[in-house]
Amino acid sequence: MRVNVKLTALQKLIVVLLLLLTGPRFAVAQDRTVTLRGRVVDANTGEPMANVRVVAKLTDKATITDDNGAFTLDLSPGPQELYITTVTYGLVKKTINVGAGTNSDVEIALNEDAAALTEHVTIASDPFENTRTTSTFEQTLNKRELQATSSILLSDPIRAAQTLPGVGSNDDFRSEFSVRGAGFDRVGVWLDGVLTDNFVHTVAGGFPDTGSLSVINSDAVNSVSLLSGGSPANFGNRTAAVLDIDSRDGNRVKPAGRIAAALSGISGMIDGPISSGKGSYLVAARKSYVGYLVRRINDQNEFANNPPVLGFADVQGKLLYDLSERNQLGFSAIYGSFDYDRNRDRELLFVNSVFRGESRNLLVNAHWSFTPAPRVFWQTRFFALKTNFENVNRDELVLNDGDRSQFGIRSDVSFQLPRSNRLEAGLYVRSLHVNSLSQRFSFANVPFDFGSFDQNGIEQSYYAQDTWSNERWRLQFTGGLRVEHSEITSQTLSSPRASLTWSINQRWRVHAMVGRYYQFPDFELIFGRLGTRSLRAERTTNVSGGVEALISERLRLSVEVFDREDANLFFSLSEPRLDGGLVSFAEFPFRNTLGGHARGFELTLQRRSANKLAGWISYSFLRTKLTDSQTGLSFVADTDQQHLLNVYGSYRFTDTWNLSSVFRFGSGPPIPGFFRQAGTTFFLSDGRNEVRLPDYARWDVRVSKAFFFKRWKLTATGEVLNLLNRNNLRYAGFDAFDSSTGRVFGQLDRVLPILPSAGVVIEF
Repeated sequence: MRVNVKLTALQKLIVVLLLLLTGPRFAVAQDRTVTLRGRVVDANTGEPMANVRVVAKLTDKATITDDNGAFTLDLSPGPQELYITTVTYGLVKKTINVGAGTNSDVEIALNEDAAALTEHVTIASDPFENTRTTSTFEQTLNKRELQATSSILLSDPIRAAQTLPGVGSNDDFRSEFSVRGAGFDRVGVWLDGVLTDNFVHTVAGGFPDTGSLSVINSDAVNSVSLLSGGSPANFGNRTAAVLDIDSRDGNRVKPAGRIAAALSGISGMIDGPISSGKGSYLVAARKSYVGYLVRRINDQNEFANNPPVLGFADVQGKLLYDLSERNQLGFSAIYGSFDYDRNRDRELLFVNSVFRGESRNLLVNAHWSFTPAPRVFWQTRFFALKTNFENVNRDELVLNDGDRSQFGIRSDVSFQLPRSNRLEAGLYVRSLHVNSLSQRFSFANVPFDFGSFDQNGIEQSYYAQDTWSNERWRLQFTGGLRVEHSEITSQTLSSPRASLTWSINQRWRVHAMVGRYYQFPDFELIFGRLGTRSLRAERTTNVSGGVEALISERLRLSVEVFDREDANLFFSLSEPRLDGGLVSFAEFPFRNTLGGHARGFELTLQRRSANKLAGWISYSFLRTKLTDSQTGLSFVADTDQQHLLNVYGSYRFTDTWNLSSVFRFGSGPPIPGFFRQAGTTFFLSDGRNEVRLPDYARWDVRVSKAFFFKRWKLTATGEVLNLLNRNNLRYAGFDAFDSSTGRVFGQLDRVLPILPSAGVVIEF
């Protein structure tokens, strides 16, 4: 027994000695950590990002990046899941194998809100760099700016363009806008290379007292660019400006989703990779439920002039697949429906007013991209668009019923030559068809035709252009020619265009451009009620020049001077007016009798940065004059606004708080027609566009607060539209006039009052 006791004591002593000698090593092995150092940068510009939260999911350790975008985390060795995000930017998940070899900084690319996830970083020497090198000057809304300027109520990329320099709009209920005194019908809206016609949720037939909304969801858009001073030869058939909308691809990193809910509706989007990253998919949808609320309020309250019920829904999808390193196939589709219902006030409507309207829009776009050599790129698109619409009056009788359709092909090829030239060429061919029933009713409900027609035709266009660059002299010159042919007007027209850019040094740049532009008449102007079969294309010559100065790395000042000379514009003198002191309501068909000019300048100060303050202040001055060659009548353009001030700002205070604001001011545009005003009463006149609406001003403010969770993020947003409760007015048509006194009956409509709103966005 004594021997056993001594052995036990010896064993205990040996165990204690072993623990003393080896225990600290075991403790060190169990508690050993590795310091992970990293840096977060903006995926589009490579700019270091401050106030970004980095969370290690396994340990719940978190940190915030400093002013240089740097962070450190002490983590255990092995795979670690990091979640990286900040307010107004997306949620990024990145898996890093933390170990002894993790010594160098890990660079993490953070994507803008609702942008496609990517692990690649674009190093941009100039944050204001244009999306296309053949354009001398363009204004682009990146993804972050687009999300901020698209109202939380609507999420409309076309409405977001209203904040850009030189853009005017005084109607809060409509997406359409004017550019340098030219109406929206002269602005070409291109979506992924396809010229869209009337691709909006609206009541067809040109009723001014309704509204409109883009069918395109901002969440599924990558960028929006406005070319207001002229466009290169690959754009055509519009005389004033180009709004180029680029839809975003699905991400190839991991499945991701986004759900947004506001007081007016709900939207959602999901995207991700397919076939091990060889392709991607994206599906987005929106649904408005404000119509249900308005209808219920109207049903419970017997008020006169109940507000109309508006409802819309749309869905879009995009699919990309890489057949090989040189071949890619893509397919996208957008479908939207819109319903307009006055609901309860039909007895107050005139017999030819719209009581209920509906429209349906569909766009299908398929493309094949081919890169046979590193310097050659060729893309071909096949597209089809279709719009159906119907309007009925208070007695459920059809006012308008019809459909517009087009299908076509677009093919573009570019060659980068060995030295300093890049050649581009392409074609755009589309077949158009419009079937339109338009009728009106007498007080006995007797119908009469109001310009019905069923017509089709083909439009063709071809272009070629060369861009020459000289790095030594910092010069770039682009010259191009576009040839367009219309089967309807039997015209073949040539449009030469040229632009020159000179970068004097790293801070200063001057540019100039000149171009000829044509626009073929819409079918309604040729075959409709006041149509003219001999109508020909409008013609415009655009000349502009400007100077840009980089005040600092992120701050730019630009001045643009422009002169647009218009000729052969479509015009129909068909408005009630005074002629020799007598009231006249003679109607004349559309003719190419209008000509004139739009001249002015734009001044813009812009800061673009992923940190703290970003935004712009722009002021535009405009003078327009148009003359009817047939009557000698002169007047300003219908959308003439001499002074425009557009301000946008966004400030990210911390990783969870962001404040953004939009302020727009515009001097009052004319009330289109022959009017004079005496107090609050309107009378007919012999001068056109001499009475103007009051000045327009609207200030919107939005506050966003982000909440971070392990695998998802929630952003709550509060917004006040028209914060100052400004009494802005729009012209929505007058009801009637007295043929003996010339007095006009009707009033101007107030648009958006002060309107608070709230919403939430969930990202996962």
